[in-house]
Amino acid sequence: MKIRRAHVQLFERQLDGKAWNPAFRWTSRRAPLLVIELDNGIMGVGEAWSRYTDAETVLQTLSREVAPFLAGRHIGHPSDVWNQGIENGLAAARWDSAAAWSAADIALWDAFARDRGEPLWKALGGQRAQAPAYASGGLYRDDYGLDDLRGEARAYRERGFIAMKMKVAGIPREADLLRVAAVREGLGPQARLWVDAVNQLTPESAMDFWHELQPFGVSALQSPLPPENLAGLRHLNSLGVPVIASEAEYRHSEFAKLLDAGAVSHLQYCLTLCGGFTGGIQLDKLAAEHGVTSTPQCFSTAIAQAATLHFAAAHPNVIAAEYHCFHDHLQDLYVKGAGDIREGAASAGEGHGLSIGIPEAGLQREGSVIRYVSRA
Repeated sequence: MKIRRAHVQLFERQLDGKAWNPAFRWTSRRAPLLVIELDNGIMGVGEAWSRYTDAETVLQTLSREVAPFLAGRHIGHPSDVWNQGIENGLAAARWDSAAAWSAADIALWDAFARDRGEPLWKALGGQRAQAPAYASGGLYRDDYGLDDLRGEARAYRERGFIAMKMKVAGIPREADLLRVAAVREGLGPQARLWVDAVNQLTPESAMDFWHELQPFGVSALQSPLPPENLAGLRHLNSLGVPVIASEAEYRHSEFAKLLDAGAVSHLQYCLTLCGGFTGGIQLDKLAAEHGVTSTPQCFSTAIAQAATLHFAAAHPNVIAAEYHCFHDHLQDLYVKGAGDIREGAASAGEGHGLSIGIPEAGLQREGSVIRYVSRA
């Protein structure tokens, strides 16, 4: 493949500020995007992870480092760019570099599959489009009672989900337990329920909380402690608390430490930060070698969501992919059938590449805006 040009875009959507988690209130969502065009006119799109309040750092890295590197370059295989980025020290130098190079990997894999005329899950070696997925929701919201939360969970079940993840540890525990009970009522008794504490607990409070969650059938606890507390995570996991971590990590060496220590039951990583498909393949393989399942995280636009679903569809060690039902931006990009839920599985789609349209700059139908940042 020869890359003719690379464009950097910014997605931005204003939110009402009524939804929040224990660490952040959502007033907007911004996402850096990368669009590449091959010499034959085939295009591919990728998305980069960014911190809640800092998309600019990634946009600068994409514009100054990654897009110029790609423009005019011959690529033998989509994984070559991430691997070369690791070899020259750029991809893992900082979190923003890791995110930017991850976007390049996703865009290259997308273009590669489109050029072959097949869906990305097939290009990755998968056999079917269906990916195990859970509904990610249950955020805290202003003026949102237990009946609302119960109804939200019921709607996920009726949509076809058989698993859900919700936020906890942002309010007094007694009130949180009422929220978990309401979600369980809405989901029904058989659905899998995970909770995400957003690094807000201590080893002692996490263990107590875990015991109190058991009457509601909670089966895993995401981010109970700050990720640097490896000993605490290992201790919880060894006591039978199935730990999920660590979504905001980008260094593969740190994921290896989690696995070597026995600190996780489900390894969590974000494709838009850990190296795209190439990095995700490496981490999923590493998890499997340790007897641990993996679960790719996602909280952004349909571009990142599509990548997550294609990856999960192609890798049997993935226990479930996050399907975000609050951060579900740019849904209009999906081709027909992509993103549909049935019996607990989400369809990655049968279209070429990511099974989504290439985003165009301007006002989107949902009210968000995409604008060009740079063109190389």
